[in-house]
Amino acid sequence: MIKVPDEENCVVQTKDGPVFGFIEKIDDGVYYKFKGIPYAKPPVGSLRFLSCFLQPPAPIQPWTELKDCTKDVPLPLSIDLAQEVTGSEDCLYIEISSPSIQPDKPLPVMFWIGCYCFAYLADGIYDPTFINSQDVVFVRCGYRLGPLGFLSVNDFTAPGNSGLKDIVMALKWVQRNISAFGGDPTNVTLFGNSAGGAMVHFMMLSPMATGLFHKAIIQSACALNNWSLAKNPSQPVMELAKLLGIKTTYKIEIVEELKSVSAMAIMEAFALMCRKSKEEDENQIIDAVFKPCIEIEFEGQPAFLTRSAPSLLKSGNFYKVPLIIGSNNIEGAVLQYFKQDFYKDFQKYNDNVCLLVPKSLGGEEKITKSIGQQLVKFYMGGEEQLREDTKSQYLQLVSDYYFLYYVNRTVRLHTQFAPECPVYYYIINYAGEWTVPNEYDYFNSMGHSAEIPFIFGLKMADSPICKGSRDSVKTRSRVVKMWTNFAKYG
Repeated sequence: MIKVPDEENCVVQTKDGPVFGFIEKIDDGVYYKFKGIPYAKPPVGSLRFLSCFLQPPAPIQPWTELKDCTKDVPLPLSIDLAQEVTGSEDCLYIEISSPSIQPDKPLPVMFWIGCYCFAYLADGIYDPTFINSQDVVFVRCGYRLGPLGFLSVNDFTAPGNSGLKDIVMALKWVQRNISAFGGDPTNVTLFGNSAGGAMVHFMMLSPMATGLFHKAIIQSACALNNWSLAKNPSQPVMELAKLLGIKTTYKIEIVEELKSVSAMAIMEAFALMCRKSKEEDENQIIDAVFKPCIEIEFEGQPAFLTRSAPSLLKSGNFYKVPLIIGSNNIEGAVLQYFKQDFYKDFQKYNDNVCLLVPKSLGGEEKITKSIGQQLVKFYMGGEEQLREDTKSQYLQLVSDYYFLYYVNRTVRLHTQFAPECPVYYYIINYAGEWTVPNEYDYFNSMGHSAEIPFIFGLKMADSPICKGSRDSVKTRSRVVKMWTNFAKYG
């Protein structure tokens, strides 16, 4: 791979000002790369959290001088897999990778929202070359995460969903500018994995995003997942304020004081909240302390989401576009890599089978216990207890509990209430074999997020793209072809 600086051939005039990127030659392909294009003002100071009077994110100031867009910008401020704070609050930038900035006809666009919870954006290692090689323009953006992206006090001072509104702003930027990079603004496919999949789904449900994209791919999680929407969004705000030494209990004053606290201090307090939340609830998998919420409507002010996902879907009042949705067959397998003593839960569940029952299905203890016993018998082939030799069945139960049930329900609701739009339902039942570092070994499974290497190249730091077995590479070619053909033809 050779990076060839070529300012003259890589200059693009956006609606906000001129930018230059670089040309990357990979194998037989030539790709035009642009990094760190600002799409909104940095969300710092008074712009942190977004009051109703400052929605959507503040537009970027136009520029006249040629802007250098050849270097990586920091990922959004977040907590990484090692529970360390990383990134920058100044994160509202777009990255574009295009096979041609002057094609014979505009190319389809695939806009990646990202993955892994609402606290961490694991995008740094995902290389879009395989997508570009199919004559598709690839776009991704930084957006606010954790408390900076999803803090809400159910009030006009911080209504919530700032991270989602960032993405809406980025999609509007794409509509205005992507044609200058060879892309077709009338053919944009939104896709995402895990919490990113849920955010794609939320975009379909929000009037703010209507018309800004034309197809959607939801991988492994959706807006119906029980962890995807905050039930009491202001509760963690009070805890965050307490950890930061803020004395007042008035929401407006808390938000104002939080604007003067350093972003790093906020995220460090947030990391403590995540650890505490895990300790208090051993069953919790996803540390989504701050997450999307239903907003209170204020007259004359736009709101991203004002009703629950099931309510919106059943009403038919959502943005209906062609949809790919699905999951990996054993999503729960990822827990073996991230949850200590995962299989020691067996005895806990055997002692109290009610813990296996989703809260939405439970009721009186007697009923909940009966449901739990039926679940164990169904998944364990008639056995009444979990055992060491039923690990695979247990993983399937966990997969259905946390992921597959919600995906399946989403498919049913979309086919029922949007029959005019095709829904393609996939299940990946193949574990890849990739030469990845130990911390990414979960990619070599059929667990949550294991489909990522079938779409992107995995690129660690300055190393080449991780290699895979012959069957893994063949499967990747098929998945990339399916995803990009959907982007082209629906």
